[in-house]
Amino acid sequence: MKSGLFLCFILMKPCTFCNIPKEEIISETKFCYVLPDKYPISKGHILIVPKKHYENITEIPDKELFDIVKTIKKMEKKMTEKLKVKGIDLRQNYRPFVREGKLRKSHIHFHLIPRSFEDLVYKQQGKAKRIVLSKTEQERLIGLLG
Repeated sequence: MKSGLFLCFILMKPCTFCNIPKEEIISETKFCYVLPDKYPISKGHILIVPKKHYENITEIPDKELFDIVKTIKKMEKKMTEKLKVKGIDLRQNYRPFVREGKLRKSHIHFHLIPRSFEDLVYKQQGKAKRIVLSKTEQERLIGLLG
């Protein structure tokens, strides 16, 4: 399916990640976008999202997946330098058994989550509460990592 045209047939809504507003994009390559997570679990939490709609990693052609991995590598380096963090969690969730909603999208994406020793994610023992990122905070992150 072409990017921008995919509809979630269960909810009959356009796919959020197939219709990313340009002003929300930190950077992009031929095959993927980098953008702030709107509901981060730590400051600086970003997403790497393929431009084409895929539900899981096995659907992504190798050429596109290689570009995504290169982007993850580049962004991890930028995040450790600019955000002054010591580590990054890389996550990708595939949970087709969970209903699509605010925190579950059928469009595959990869989370890069800045971490530090005994941070809030650690202190909450894996039950990190998400925060809502304001427009100003999104813009600041886009400027910092873009």
